[in-house]
Amino acid sequence: MPSLRILLAEDSVANQMLAIGLLEHKWKHSVTVANNGNEVIALLNVQPFDLILMDIQMPELDGLEATAAIRQLEQEGRLSAQPQSHTPIVAMTAHAMKGDRERCLDAGMDGYVSKPIRVAELSEAIRQFFDSESKSESETGVSESAPPTSDQDATDAGDLINWSDALKTV
Repeated sequence: MPSLRILLAEDSVANQMLAIGLLEHKWKHSVTVANNGNEVIALLNVQPFDLILMDIQMPELDGLEATAAIRQLEQEGRLSAQPQSHTPIVAMTAHAMKGDRERCLDAGMDGYVSKPIRVAELSEAIRQFFDSESKSESETGVSESAPPTSDQDATDAGDLINWSDALKTV
């Protein structure tokens, strides 16, 4: 995967540090942090980004509202600093209940990963937009590790949290 310019919209310092450690130090991407949706929109107007990782719960302007504003600005052609007309937005959120994934996708986001961050899940969410192998799989519909197709699959047997796995992940 190429080195990407990623805009991380996250208001929690602990989550920022974890994501930056993974994205910059392990995967060699360039990360810019925004603490709320207003900062996201301001940064999009002056700096190019390949991808946005968007928290849902942020002060001032939350992730869903920020996504709606971004999609409107894209539609109007008012984000001239962006390298493409549609910047991929991946929800990165603790909202992991039934329907949350669909709510994010319906709001204009292109992907969804739940917190705590799972390395493989985040990697796949990013690769689907930039990895040539993943692109050819998505074009053919063939993938050895397809993402969950329903809320039930995505929430591990009825919204139960496996705390042992969560602790290992963090």
